[in-house]
Amino acid sequence: MRLKPKHFLLFLLMLFISIFVIDLIRITSYKTITKRGDGIKSEQDQVYYELVNGSDSIDWNRLDGTLEYISNEFDCADFRLVNLIRILYEFGDQVPSDYLSKIEKVLFNFRYWWDEPGQNSMCYWSENHQILFASAEYLIGNKYKDSIFPNSGLTGSQHMEKAKRRALDWMEMRWKYGFTEFYSEVYYKEDIAALINLIDFSDDEELVKKAQIIMDLLFYDVASQNIDTKFVSTTGRAYENSRKGIYSHLGGLTNHYWGDGGKIGAGMLFGMMVTNNYQLPTVIAEIGKDTSEVIIKQSNGLDIMELKDEGYFGTDTRSMMMQWGMEAFTNPEIVRNSMTQVRRSHMFSNAFLGDFKLLDFTLVKWLHLEPLIVEILNPQSNGVAIQRANTYTYKTADYSMYTTQAYHPGTYGDQHHVFGVTFGDHFAVYHSHPALEKGQKKQSPNYWVGYGHLPHSVQDQNINLSIYNLPESKGIMEMDLLDYTYAYFPKSKFDSAFIDGKYAFGKKDDAYCAFIGTDVFKFRDEAMDDIIQEGKKTFWIAEVGSRGQDGSFDQFINRVRNNEVDFNPETLELAYYSKGRKMELTYLSDFKIDSEPVPIEYNRYAAPYVHGERKDSTITFKLNEYSLFLDFYGMKRNSSSLVR
Repeated sequence: MRLKPKHFLLFLLMLFISIFVIDLIRITSYKTITKRGDGIKSEQDQVYYELVNGSDSIDWNRLDGTLEYISNEFDCADFRLVNLIRILYEFGDQVPSDYLSKIEKVLFNFRYWWDEPGQNSMCYWSENHQILFASAEYLIGNKYKDSIFPNSGLTGSQHMEKAKRRALDWMEMRWKYGFTEFYSEVYYKEDIAALINLIDFSDDEELVKKAQIIMDLLFYDVASQNIDTKFVSTTGRAYENSRKGIYSHLGGLTNHYWGDGGKIGAGMLFGMMVTNNYQLPTVIAEIGKDTSEVIIKQSNGLDIMELKDEGYFGTDTRSMMMQWGMEAFTNPEIVRNSMTQVRRSHMFSNAFLGDFKLLDFTLVKWLHLEPLIVEILNPQSNGVAIQRANTYTYKTADYSMYTTQAYHPGTYGDQHHVFGVTFGDHFAVYHSHPALEKGQKKQSPNYWVGYGHLPHSVQDQNINLSIYNLPESKGIMEMDLLDYTYAYFPKSKFDSAFIDGKYAFGKKDDAYCAFIGTDVFKFRDEAMDDIIQEGKKTFWIAEVGSRGQDGSFDQFINRVRNNEVDFNPETLELAYYSKGRKMELTYLSDFKIDSEPVPIEYNRYAAPYVHGERKDSTITFKLNEYSLFLDFYGMKRNSSSLVR
């Protein structure tokens, strides 16, 4: 008996409904695991510090909180492993045997990577976590080579081999393309902590030498973007204090290496004070101290559209490390890979990734609908991705100005920091479109962190032009859409600062700053630390100067006031005339100086200290009589002098 078409269609409909109902029941049963162990006191950093300084009266029970945090696999457990590992390697013979057994039980049952049995809400994937987990797994495996780790069923040696591959892949990505979390004062600390442990305790020559080389590249980033020991710049990931230039000294390491030489105290980075296996090349310290007028251009990371050609577009571990290291999860090009990884690693329970359950429908998977769905919904999470950054930094003895050139204008932002100015070792200013109103819940992005929508921002020397083009209506999944932009411009921190119509001027020591806007500026509240500019189609012009460049503050003010500004809100064309130069920016189009297009896609390095293409086989840094030659694949690291 032949099935009639209408019966066949009815059968298909019933089948699809049944599949949908079964999926819905399954998806609603997913449970989310708690991320953080709030209130648990972790003292591994203090215990390690005391051991290094000769204490012979350690209360080992002070590590109970650390072990509780790690055994529960709360997020950032890998941070706690850093100095616990140093304790085991350097002072393991001082740990009472019964307490050592307690530590080992926790370490043997830990889930070191997403491919191992178990579920938790740890973040394995961001750039800093990747090397922290790889470093910890390798060194703990090395410590207990012949032991079976019950959770994974692997021996310590097998863990070593697995972690070594990830660590080397991670380092190769940094060598070829730079850091995805570029210039992040917050997250470079974690990279340093992971690398110094490998350098100090690994007996594998390849791991040690390559870790030293990548550490050099990291410290070059810090030194070249630093001013007066303050490490503040445009960055892929910044929080409020980083953007404002508060506590931005890389845990005290900038001061230690090219400031007054002071030692840092207890913390994740204290291994840098103890190590005998890593000395900073003198040329890096000299770059950190350099007060000459310099322009530093650099390329960091990859764009999503580059992943396929560069061989990082699959769902293998190496490719997923690159994709998720970029924080690219829901972007249309990546979302199917993300779903594959989440399913494969049982991560629907992970609090960071739990929303992927909304796509976990059989029919969506069969019909490959994930990219279309995220294209239609355009969730704010698409803006989390940290893509290739072409950074431009202009430094003098008095200030630095920095911009990620034309970084995905108009799209969502997350923890990005596109533009700013730092005044010596004091503070920084910047402008932004906030994702949430001031005082709203603490998350990323919010008022002080990241962006609702990114500006089209470009810089040449001491001038930045930025255009904001905010949508008329809120996106389907957008948290909020505020119809103003603001500048962090703390009046109380300047020696002199004021608003006059569409202008804001500030002076700190011998450095001057001017902001120019489309609409009249106003301080937001009595605190007078942020300036509001109303409007959806607006510009911000920033020009910085100094006594040496401009004479007095009054002379700087008068000159800037007399500079011509042209802006067409319909075509979003901005022109600014200063010191005989005409600078033009058209939204989503060209940046020109004196009618000539300005190239804003850079080589890996373009600075007075170093030049090089992406994926160069060798890199050489030079300043004065000092130099550093690096060959990653040949494992050569030759420095004319080291900081002792």
